[in-house]
Amino acid sequence: MKIISREHFGYHVVYDVDFYDAIKFACKHGFGYIVPDLAVPRFFPEHFSQSERRRIRKFAKSKEVAISFHAPSDYLNIGTLYPEIKRAVLNRMKLCLDLAKDVEAERFTIHISPPMDFVFAGRKGTYLRDHWTTYKEAIKHGLIELMEHSNEEVLICVENDSLTKITMEVLDELLQTQNLFLTWDIPKTYTINGGLITEIESFLLHHLDRIKECHLHDQKLGKHSHDNLGVGKIDFQRYLKILVPQKVYFTLEIRPREEALKSLKILKSMLRNLGWKISHKS
Repeated sequence: MKIISREHFGYHVVYDVDFYDAIKFACKHGFGYIVPDLAVPRFFPEHFSQSERRRIRKFAKSKEVAISFHAPSDYLNIGTLYPEIKRAVLNRMKLCLDLAKDVEAERFTIHISPPMDFVFAGRKGTYLRDHWTTYKEAIKHGLIELMEHSNEEVLICVENDSLTKITMEVLDELLQTQNLFLTWDIPKTYTINGGLITEIESFLLHHLDRIKECHLHDQKLGKHSHDNLGVGKIDFQRYLKILVPQKVYFTLEIRPREEALKSLKILKSMLRNLGWKISHKS
């Protein structure tokens, strides 16, 4: 039986009372890290003084629980073309990165929203194609500015949720030259009706060495995702075979945390079927 440390398994923190509450739950139930979502007001960086950040960092270390973050990316589009909005978005993201650095977080996952487009009546238009370079440069420069601010203290990971051809073009370039990484959300590689989005899966497999985090949750066909593992049709063991040897970190994006814990037990069973056992020693 091959061993994988519990430090590679965490859960998405949304409903927890605070950092300490989440860290204690993670420690007690065999999670190696937590992922507070910075879209949740109680985790806004302005709430935490430098002394409080030091306290959180020390408490997490005392419990042997690491911290990573999910950026509020659904609401803050770093590829926006409006200059004053872009500056506000990047400033906000930098505040979030400062919190991540101060608590010695490991990863910082962001979404990149797709650029707007216009369509002709009854068929696709040419707007996006005509402005392809403009949008590419906006996304590229936004990512580079965040990476420079991170200064390699926290790994910035772009999630595949909302990946488009234009974003993949930017990432193809930056992943070769910059300290940039990826987060693979498995169910977001599928349509709501269960169809595999082959272009996105192929992109992620091509950049397998850059995947640092994986989001696990399930969905019934035609229903919302972020459900317990096993309720849908996704063959998670297929992906575990690929990602576990890469020493990827697996985040159960299932809320509330009690449901994430149920899915951790299911995940352990999947891993046992593949010859892996989770060790509770970091």
